[in-house]
Amino acid sequence: MQRVGRVAGHVSSAPVRAAPASAKADGEMIITLIGAGNSGHVCAALIEGNTNGRVKTQLLTHNPGVWKSNTPRVTFPNGDVQVGKIHKISDNPADLIPQSDIVLWTGPVTNTKDIFENIRPYLNTQKTAVGTIFSQGLQHLLAVRTFGPDVRFFALRNIPWLCKLIEKGVESVIVGPKSSIGVMTINIPPEWVKKELEPLFVVQKMGKWEPVMDMLPDFCPVVFNPANQIIHPARYWGLFRSYKGIPLAGKDEPSEWLYRNMDEVSGQVLAVLDEELQALKDAYYEATGAVGCKSVIPLALRLKQQYGDQIADCSTMAKMVGTNKAYSLAKTPVIRTEDGVSPAPNHRVVTDDIGWGLCTLVSIAERLEVMGIRTPTSMMRMLIDWHQKLMGKEFLVNGRLTGRDCEELVLLRPDDPLELVAKPQFC
Repeated sequence: MQRVGRVAGHVSSAPVRAAPASAKADGEMIITLIGAGNSGHVCAALIEGNTNGRVKTQLLTHNPGVWKSNTPRVTFPNGDVQVGKIHKISDNPADLIPQSDIVLWTGPVTNTKDIFENIRPYLNTQKTAVGTIFSQGLQHLLAVRTFGPDVRFFALRNIPWLCKLIEKGVESVIVGPKSSIGVMTINIPPEWVKKELEPLFVVQKMGKWEPVMDMLPDFCPVVFNPANQIIHPARYWGLFRSYKGIPLAGKDEPSEWLYRNMDEVSGQVLAVLDEELQALKDAYYEATGAVGCKSVIPLALRLKQQYGDQIADCSTMAKMVGTNKAYSLAKTPVIRTEDGVSPAPNHRVVTDDIGWGLCTLVSIAERLEVMGIRTPTSMMRMLIDWHQKLMGKEFLVNGRLTGRDCEELVLLRPDDPLELVAKPQFC
């Protein structure tokens, strides 16, 4: 959050200023990337070459000095390298946002609210499309509440590739591309997605035009996505379930690998979380008829479909996650001292998937309950409670989302239209 504050430190109530029409050649576009993590580095290396220089890349980052070169490179799984070009880098949104045609947030989900608020004074919704490279929770509702009903917003259901940062400001690597990703929009037609958005992320240097972007019917596949928001809470609890405020050491120290060799207890908790998510999705579908719910499949089936032979053992949920080659490089976020290892409560594995994952899902369950529709969320609530104690937050009080820190989240309120989860026109 401190980093977000530095990025936004120059933001004030200045009026929106659109770039003059003569500033760009015909067909030329400007995209501003916000954030410089794994996916931000890959984008910075891909966009110039993918569009033959038609789309100019800018970067808004809290630390421009880290970027040693304006020509970052990305290495593909086959060893090929693509070099990008960053035309302008700044920590001041006033320098970059007004002339942008696209603004893409690539950072942690938990910081989205602050970022949207801080760029709002400089963003012209008639000119600029704003989106998230990985959407979770009710980010579409946040976009409308922040920028207004005319916002041109897009949300990617998944990051376009498995990727890793090698050297900050210099090099990244794509571990594996994805064949397709879902995208949902507000006030943006499908034609724009195919023409302007899809080319930015493809790995065409490998001889493939992928990932292909598939338009989603509504936001339900994003909100009920059986992905990080259930995998991370189950696994992190499993790794640190014996933690009692004293660093773990020796044989009690958790694995350095986040996913490898997931234990069966964690796998069983994950399976229950998925059962609760699927039941919640089914209840929402029965109440609203939102067709996007039909594409939300159980986690085990999604893993098999998405990763196939990269999974060595499909016998249990724990084995499916723990033997997935695509997951094998992720390390467990920890705080290490001379006394041992403690959880890292401010890491996005915790903050993203509790406040913007499980809390969002429970808020939908509580809204359904107002209508007399009950759906089980006992495991979700247990994991929220366990994680909020690590975080020093208060979301749940006596099992209900009435805690003091709920204000920093984007939740479905008891008096909100239930359709907000799926359809932006209800925002």
